[in-house]
Amino acid sequence: MDILNKINDYIIKDSSDDFFQLYSFTNENISGYMPYFDLKGNSLLTVGSSCDQVFNASVSGCSDITVCDICPLTTYFYYLKLTSLLCLNREEFLSFLCKTNYMENRKYNPHFLSKKVFNKIKSTLMKIDYESYYIWKYIFEKYKRSSIEKLFRNDINDFESILYCNDYLKNDYAYNEARKKILNTLVDFICDDISLLKISKNFDNIWLSNVAQYLCSEKNVSMIENNKKILEYGGKMLLCYFWNTGMTVKGFPIVELFNVESSKIVIPGTLGQGDENSILVYKKI
Repeated sequence: MDILNKINDYIIKDSSDDFFQLYSFTNENISGYMPYFDLKGNSLLTVGSSCDQVFNASVSGCSDITVCDICPLTTYFYYLKLTSLLCLNREEFLSFLCKTNYMENRKYNPHFLSKKVFNKIKSTLMKIDYESYYIWKYIFEKYKRSSIEKLFRNDINDFESILYCNDYLKNDYAYNEARKKILNTLVDFICDDISLLKISKNFDNIWLSNVAQYLCSEKNVSMIENNKKILEYGGKMLLCYFWNTGMTVKGFPIVELFNVESSKIVIPGTLGQGDENSILVYKKI
């Protein structure tokens, strides 16, 4: 498998390709911006290698979700995370997937990607998606945890923030609801750069995360125009997520890169301690 060669190269050569790494959990306040989108019974196109966008949207009633992410491991991580959701209780799930900042140990979680836990869930993973099972089994058998960790970025948020930003993790009731609803949610994956995506399917909602912050003005305009074409009338598109309210990146007013009418919405920040983030939203009318 080509993906196994890429994994071996990344781990052994200690590559600095940030787009190959996964987020174990979101670094955005998804709970903060979901209420501004009509998800129930509707469709969503989103980026996000943590796949938390999927589980949060599903628990809010979204029925059809397509994940487009440039990271080639996203699909396989989704199935590992899905299997963990179905097989583990909420505490076990968080312990298995929080890389850092977990509970009382703020710097390192010694239970992250425990081989013992993987062995507990791998038979279910095999039934759900054999290719993902094959890849993760290969990874767990070939590498020590310290090497596997290279495939993941450090969690940006602390443990309480991870719960605060994810509706499906807020309590045991929400977690159990997520288990039920995800089984009735259609989830597809596209491994591609969403700024270059060409797809014939239309969506009621589109979430572009902070992709715009990596693009020049011309590429931003092109990305927005391409995605406007596949956004249903009345649908909304999250143009960019900001970890501030000034909508700046390194002092640059990135809002000027968008050649489209949009609304700025201030939401609670990822820390849940009075800090504020913001999103830029376009509605197709």
